[in-house]
Amino acid sequence: MVRQLSISRAVSQPELLTLRGVSSLFLLFMVVLTAPSAMSSEFEVQIQSLTAIDRQYMGEQRKTVEGLANRLGRRVSGIATRDLNTLQEIIDRRWVDAEDVQTQQALGIVFGDLLAEELDFDWVIYRDKKGRSRALRYREEDIYVFPITLISRRLSAGAALSVASLFEEQLQKQRPKLPGARWMPD
Repeated sequence: MVRQLSISRAVSQPELLTLRGVSSLFLLFMVVLTAPSAMSSEFEVQIQSLTAIDRQYMGEQRKTVEGLANRLGRRVSGIATRDLNTLQEIIDRRWVDAEDVQTQQALGIVFGDLLAEELDFDWVIYRDKKGRSRALRYREEDIYVFPITLISRRLSAGAALSVASLFEEQLQKQRPKLPGARWMPD
Protein backbone atom coordinates (compact mmCIF):
# COMPACT_ATOMS: atom_id res chain seq x y z
CA MET A 1 0.00 0.00 0.00
CA VAL A 2 1.34 3.42 -1.03
CA ARG A 3 0.66 6.35 1.24
CA GLN A 4 -0.47 9.63 -0.33
CA LEU A 5 1.75 12.62 0.26
CA SER A 6 0.11 15.34 2.30
CA ILE A 7 0.19 18.83 0.84
CA SER A 8 -0.44 21.74 3.10
CA ARG A 9 -3.47 23.77 2.13
CA ALA A 10 -1.52 27.04 2.64
CA VAL A 11 0.93 25.99 -0.05
CA SER A 12 -1.51 24.53 -2.52
CA GLN A 13 -4.28 27.09 -2.11
CA PRO A 14 -2.83 30.44 -1.01
CA GLU A 15 -5.42 32.73 0.50
CA LEU A 16 -5.21 36.25 1.76
CA LEU A 17 -5.08 36.34 5.50
CA THR A 18 -8.20 37.84 6.92
CA LEU A 19 -8.94 39.64 10.11
CA ARG A 20 -12.66 39.41 10.77
CA GLY A 21 -13.44 39.61 7.08
CA VAL A 22 -10.89 42.35 6.25
CA SER A 23 -8.20 41.25 3.85
CA SER A 24 -4.55 41.78 4.70
CA LEU A 25 -4.14 43.63 1.40
CA PHE A 26 -6.73 46.18 2.52
CA LEU A 27 -5.00 46.49 5.91
CA LEU A 28 -1.66 47.05 4.21
CA PHE A 29 -3.24 49.73 2.01
CA MET A 30 -4.67 51.51 5.07
CA VAL A 31 -1.32 51.39 6.89
CA VAL A 32 0.43 52.94 3.91
CA LEU A 33 -2.20 55.70 3.62
CA THR A 34 -2.12 56.58 7.28
CA ALA A 35 1.62 56.22 7.87
CA PRO A 36 3.07 59.39 9.36
CA SER A 37 4.65 61.56 6.69
CA ALA A 38 7.15 58.91 5.65
CA MET A 39 5.77 59.09 2.13
CA SER A 40 4.79 62.76 2.20
CA SER A 41 8.38 63.79 2.90
CA GLU A 42 9.11 62.91 -0.72
CA PHE A 43 6.58 65.56 -1.73
CA GLU A 44 8.06 68.38 0.32
CA VAL A 45 9.14 70.34 -2.77
CA GLN A 46 9.06 69.44 -6.44
CA ILE A 47 10.51 71.68 -9.12
CA GLN A 48 9.47 71.38 -12.74
CA SER A 49 9.93 73.33 -15.92
CA LEU A 50 7.10 75.52 -17.09
CA THR A 51 4.59 73.66 -19.21
CA ALA A 52 3.42 74.94 -22.59
CA ILE A 53 0.18 76.00 -20.91
CA ASP A 54 2.12 77.95 -18.26
CA ARG A 55 4.16 79.74 -20.92
CA GLN A 56 1.04 80.57 -22.90
CA TYR A 57 -0.81 81.82 -19.81
CA MET A 58 2.15 83.95 -18.73
CA GLY A 59 2.38 85.38 -22.26
CA GLU A 60 -1.28 86.39 -22.05
CA GLN A 61 -0.63 87.98 -18.66
CA ARG A 62 2.25 89.98 -20.11
CA LYS A 63 -0.08 91.18 -22.88
CA THR A 64 -2.50 92.41 -20.21
CA VAL A 65 0.23 94.53 -18.64
CA GLU A 66 1.35 95.68 -22.11
CA GLY A 67 -2.21 96.90 -22.72
CA LEU A 68 -2.16 98.89 -19.47
CA ALA A 69 1.24 100.33 -20.36
CA ASN A 70 -0.09 101.35 -23.77
CA ARG A 71 -2.79 103.40 -22.01
CA LEU A 72 0.10 105.40 -20.56
CA GLY A 73 1.68 105.78 -24.00
CA ARG A 74 4.40 103.32 -23.01
CA ARG A 75 5.34 99.71 -23.59
CA VAL A 76 6.95 96.98 -21.53
CA SER A 77 10.56 97.25 -22.63
CA GLY A 78 12.48 94.85 -20.40
CA ILE A 79 14.50 97.77 -19.04
CA ALA A 80 14.09 97.66 -15.27
CA THR A 81 13.98 101.38 -14.48
CA ARG A 82 11.43 102.11 -17.23
CA ASP A 83 9.22 99.10 -16.56
CA LEU A 84 9.24 99.58 -12.78
CA ASN A 85 8.15 103.15 -13.36
CA THR A 86 5.38 101.93 -15.67
CA LEU A 87 4.19 99.35 -13.13
CA GLN A 88 4.19 102.01 -10.41
CA GLU A 89 2.16 104.38 -12.59
CA ILE A 90 -0.43 101.64 -13.28
CA ILE A 91 -0.69 100.96 -9.54
CA ASP A 92 -0.81 104.64 -8.56
CA ARG A 93 -3.63 105.31 -11.05
CA ARG A 94 -5.55 102.43 -9.44
CA TRP A 95 -6.20 100.72 -12.76
CA VAL A 96 -6.12 97.37 -11.00
CA ASP A 97 -8.86 96.70 -8.43
CA ALA A 98 -8.04 95.11 -5.09
CA GLU A 99 -10.27 92.17 -6.11
CA ASP A 100 -8.68 91.71 -9.56
CA VAL A 101 -6.16 89.05 -8.56
CA GLN A 102 -5.52 87.95 -12.15
CA THR A 103 -4.31 91.41 -13.23
CA GLN A 104 -2.37 91.81 -9.99
CA GLN A 105 -0.61 88.56 -10.80
CA ALA A 106 0.04 89.79 -14.33
CA LEU A 107 1.91 92.74 -12.82
CA GLY A 108 3.85 90.21 -10.72
CA ILE A 109 4.88 88.29 -13.82
CA VAL A 110 6.31 91.41 -15.45
CA PHE A 111 7.98 92.30 -12.15
CA GLY A 112 9.39 88.77 -12.02
CA ASP A 113 10.71 89.05 -15.57
CA LEU A 114 12.71 92.10 -14.48
CA LEU A 115 14.08 90.26 -11.43
CA ALA A 116 14.92 87.23 -13.55
CA GLU A 117 16.89 89.37 -15.98
CA GLU A 118 18.77 91.17 -13.23
CA LEU A 119 19.57 88.09 -11.11
CA ASP A 120 19.85 85.44 -13.85
CA PHE A 121 16.89 83.46 -12.49
CA ASP A 122 14.50 81.28 -14.50
CA TRP A 123 10.77 80.68 -14.18
CA VAL A 124 9.87 77.25 -12.79
CA ILE A 125 6.90 75.46 -11.28
CA TYR A 126 7.34 75.12 -7.52
CA ARG A 127 5.10 72.49 -5.98
CA ASP A 128 4.85 71.79 -2.26
CA LYS A 129 2.24 70.69 0.28
CA LYS A 130 0.48 74.05 -0.10
CA GLY A 131 0.09 73.76 -3.85
CA ARG A 132 1.55 74.80 -7.18
CA SER A 133 3.16 78.18 -7.86
CA ARG A 134 5.19 79.84 -10.54
CA ALA A 135 8.48 80.96 -9.06
CA LEU A 136 11.90 82.21 -10.04
CA ARG A 137 14.84 79.92 -9.37
CA TYR A 138 18.56 80.48 -9.57
CA ARG A 139 19.95 77.72 -11.80
CA GLU A 140 19.83 74.39 -9.94
CA GLU A 141 20.16 75.99 -6.51
CA ASP A 142 17.44 76.07 -3.87
CA ILE A 143 17.10 79.84 -4.19
CA TYR A 144 13.55 80.94 -5.01
CA VAL A 145 11.56 84.15 -5.38
CA PHE A 146 7.78 84.32 -5.73
CA PRO A 147 7.27 87.63 -7.54
CA ILE A 148 3.65 87.02 -8.48
CA THR A 149 2.54 86.95 -4.87
CA LEU A 150 4.99 89.70 -3.87
CA ILE A 151 2.81 92.07 -5.87
CA SER A 152 -0.68 90.53 -5.65
CA ARG A 153 -0.76 90.09 -1.87
CA ARG A 154 0.20 93.70 -1.28
CA LEU A 155 -2.29 95.05 -3.80
CA SER A 156 -5.17 92.86 -2.62
CA ALA A 157 -4.52 94.00 0.95
CA GLY A 158 -4.56 97.65 -0.17
CA ALA A 159 -1.03 98.17 1.15
CA ALA A 160 1.09 101.03 -0.13
CA LEU A 161 3.52 99.66 -2.67
CA SER A 162 6.71 101.06 -4.08
CA VAL A 163 7.61 98.69 -6.91
CA ALA A 164 11.14 100.10 -7.20
CA SER A 165 11.76 99.65 -3.46
CA LEU A 166 10.42 96.10 -3.56
CA PHE A 167 12.67 95.37 -6.55
CA GLU A 168 15.72 96.79 -4.78
CA GLU A 169 14.81 94.89 -1.60
CA GLN A 170 14.71 91.62 -3.53
CA LEU A 171 18.07 92.35 -5.19
CA GLN A 172 19.63 93.01 -1.80
CA LYS A 173 18.02 89.90 -0.32
CA GLN A 174 18.86 87.48 -3.15
CA ARG A 175 22.34 88.56 -4.28
CA PRO A 176 24.11 87.39 -1.09
CA LYS A 177 22.60 83.91 -1.59
CA LEU A 178 24.08 83.46 -5.05
CA PRO A 179 27.24 81.39 -5.49
CA GLY A 180 30.26 83.69 -5.52
CA ALA A 181 28.27 86.45 -3.85
CA ARG A 182 31.10 87.49 -1.58
CA TRP A 183 32.98 88.72 -4.67
CA MET A 184 30.04 90.66 -6.10
CA PRO A 185 30.10 94.44 -5.65
CA ASP A 186 27.24 96.01 -3.70
